[in-house]
Amino acid sequence: MAKLQNNSMAMVATVSLVGLFASAIGLFDPNTCIDVQTEGWTSCENIAREREIGSWILFSLSLIGFTVSIVRRKRKK
Repeated sequence: MAKLQNNSMAMVATVSLVGLFASAIGLFDPNTCIDVQTEGWTSCENIAREREIGSWILFSLSLIGFTVSIVRRKRKK
């Protein structure tokens, strides 16, 4: 029977990719917002910028997670 191992970095990377995919599905287009924003609300441009930053963070986290996972697996062999 195959031995199951806990590969935490691969799990973190997979969850990050799922979050990135979910962010892409819920694409936010600031061009569809109204010009006049209500006082106290975040502007559409800020929302789009924050989502872009979050997407890059999730992508970086998944890339790092998979890289660490692969390096650890190769070192064991």
